[in-house]
Amino acid sequence: MDFELMTLGYLLSGPKTGYRMQEIAGKMMLNYNLSLNQVYPTLRKLEEKGFVKKEVVIQTGRPNKNVYTITEAGKEHFLHRITAPPVPFDYVLPFLVRVLFFRHLTQEQIINEFEKEICSLQEQIDDLEAMEERVEEKADRDGKFAYRTALHLLVTLRDWYREELGRRKEGRT
Repeated sequence: MDFELMTLGYLLSGPKTGYRMQEIAGKMMLNYNLSLNQVYPTLRKLEEKGFVKKEVVIQTGRPNKNVYTITEAGKEHFLHRITAPPVPFDYVLPFLVRVLFFRHLTQEQIINEFEKEICSLQEQIDDLEAMEERVEEKADRDGKFAYRTALHLLVTLRDWYREELGRRKEGRT
């Protein structure tokens, strides 16, 4: 996940704290929890590059608050990044790396690994489908597209793995 791009994108609409960016990520990307352990190192890196400015807001009786603003250089960098040439899809999925070495497993173990992966994909599909109403209600066109794409990818993988599992159970290659 491109935390730099996300962070700069969130700051385009105005100054924010790291906590506020975490909240926004949770609303925009309903199936993903952004950790503050991801937000703050990214903000520090962007500040070092001159893409964001930090302002410390003094609060009485509470810890001081760091509010971040995107700079002109940050806006230029953001626009350059979202219009950059496409990055090739990383099709080297962790499961596929493991599959490369399934020749070291028994047939029963291989079938078990496929079944576990299919079950994991189904759980992810179920989680996404459970939030469909919320997405339709709250997401903008781009958010809906991202949601539907993620769901489609998971369903396609699950179905492809099911087909391969069937072939392996029948002893076909």
